[in-house]
Amino acid sequence: MATKKRTSKQKPVRRIKKAIGKTTRKAKRTATKAKRTVRKAKRTISKAKKQATLVANKRKRELKQANNKIKSMKKALQTAEKSARKKKTTYQKALKRATKTL
Repeated sequence: MATKKRTSKQKPVRRIKKAIGKTTRKAKRTATKAKRTVRKAKRTISKAKKQATLVANKRKRELKQANNKIKSMKKALQTAEKSARKKKTTYQKALKRATKTL
């Protein structure tokens, strides 16, 4: 008795292996896409962090410059006040001398 060959249908083992292969490939593709998305997100976060650091450093530098300007202005004001006091005393002394001689 001769056995009949299957011509149109695949063997069940082959079909299962093929399905497993498809599932594996799909899973690998999904994992690759997920990894790519994670890398992209990390890159974006890194860029944002660098930008924020640059802005923070710039603001810090500007604040330092403003504080230095305030200090120098205070010093200039003190010097001007001292000079004005000296001029005032000199003027008052000269005024007293002038009134005494008259």
